[in-house]
Amino acid sequence: MDLFADTNGSVVKAYLVLKTNGKSIPPNWIKRYKDSRKKREKDIIKILRKRDLLGITHLNEWETFYKKECFYNGIRILFELEWGGKTKR
Repeated sequence: MDLFADTNGSVVKAYLVLKTNGKSIPPNWIKRYKDSRKKREKDIIKILRKRDLLGITHLNEWETFYKKECFYNGIRILFELEWGGKTKR
């Protein structure tokens, strides 16, 4: 199951799917996507500085990881609000 694709990137839909299935988002999922995004930053800097349009694939990959990081972070925040009435983020 690819939660991001299955819910079209909707944080609320994903939260409801997970809640219905009795699941949550482990913090390491967010870290994994952040780490994946951060690993690409040196390449992204080079592409941006060179204005290299051939690097569009790398920019798209970076954007996907950024969107997934935000997506999973949003779901986690909804769970934190439910559990404790406030977030750690």
